[in-house]
Amino acid sequence: MRVPVHPNDLLRNTGLKKIAKDLQKQWCGSSPLAYTSALELLAKGLGYKDYQDLAASATEQMPADTFPSQSAVQQALMLAIKAAMTPSDWFASDQAAMTQIVESLRFRALSAFKVPRSVFQPPRHGEPSIGSDMPVLRDRMAKSAQQLSSQLLTDEELEALSRAITATESLRDQALMSCMMAGLRMAEYRSARPCDFSEDDERALYVSRGVKKARAIFPEQYWAPVRQYIISANLAENALLFQSKRIPDISMSPLALKQLCEAWAHEAGIDPAKVSPLTIRMSVRWSAAMEMASVGNPLPIVAKRMGHLSVSMTTRYLTGTLETKRSE
Repeated sequence: MRVPVHPNDLLRNTGLKKIAKDLQKQWCGSSPLAYTSALELLAKGLGYKDYQDLAASATEQMPADTFPSQSAVQQALMLAIKAAMTPSDWFASDQAAMTQIVESLRFRALSAFKVPRSVFQPPRHGEPSIGSDMPVLRDRMAKSAQQLSSQLLTDEELEALSRAITATESLRDQALMSCMMAGLRMAEYRSARPCDFSEDDERALYVSRGVKKARAIFPEQYWAPVRQYIISANLAENALLFQSKRIPDISMSPLALKQLCEAWAHEAGIDPAKVSPLTIRMSVRWSAAMEMASVGNPLPIVAKRMGHLSVSMTTRYLTGTLETKRSE
C-alpha cells in the first residue's frame, strides 16, 4: 500500500525534499548519504519502487481510503535502509541511532499526514475520561492547542530563530539554541560540561549529572555547534558550558538567558513575549508530541518517547496549559 503524494510535497525545500535533506544531514551510516539516495530511500518507505515512480504517481487528489501510518512508513524506511547496506555495514552500524533518526523525520509535513481541522473538535458532553483513549485524547489536545497557539512557537518561528542566531555568528548562542532544540531542560544545559557528552562519529550522547541521569541524543545538526563552541572557547572537560560573564565558575543566570532569548526574538522579527527558554523547549516537544499522538501511537509509547515516567504525566502535558508544562 502506498502513501499518496501531492505535487506540492515535491517542491524544493519543502515536504519530501526537506525530509530528504534532514535524513542526509543526520545520517550515521559508515559512508555519507547522497541527497538523491535519501530521496530513493524515502520513496521506498512510502511504498514506491523508487523516486521516479513516486514523482510519476503524485496527484492533487488525496484519496479518502486508509493508507499506511507514519509508524508504518518508519518501519518500511528502516527496511529500505537495511536492504541498501551490505550486511557487514548494517551490523557494524548503530542501529538504535539510525532508528532514532528515522523516527525524528517530520513525515507530518507531507499532505497525506496533515490532520484536517474537522478532526480537532472539543469532546462532547458525556464522553469518557481520557485514560488511554487516543481519539478522546486527540480531541483534548486540539482544545489545548487552541489555548497554546498564542504562547508556543510554530516550526516556522523556530526556524527563523535559528537563522537569526546563525547570523549573529555567536558560537555560544548557536550551541545554546542547539541544546534547547535537542530537548534539554534549562537546569540541564545550565549545568552541562564538555565531559557530559560522549561523541561517536557524527552524533553525541548527553547524560545529565542529576539523579535521574536524563539522556539525549544530539544528531549532527545539533552536536556540531556545541562541539565547535567547546573547541573555539577552549573549554576544559569539567568547565561549565555556558558560564556567567563575570564569574566563570557560575553558569548563566535564568535572567540572562531570558534576556538573550528576547534579543534573539528581536533579530528574528518575533514577539519577544513568545520567546523564552521554556517556550522554545516546549514548542519543540509539543510539536513532536502532536505528531506522535495524531497518528494513533498508543499513549504508553508517546509517554516513553516524551521521557515521562508515567502515562498520567503525558496526559497532563498534552492537555494542559503552558503553566502545567512548566513543571514537566
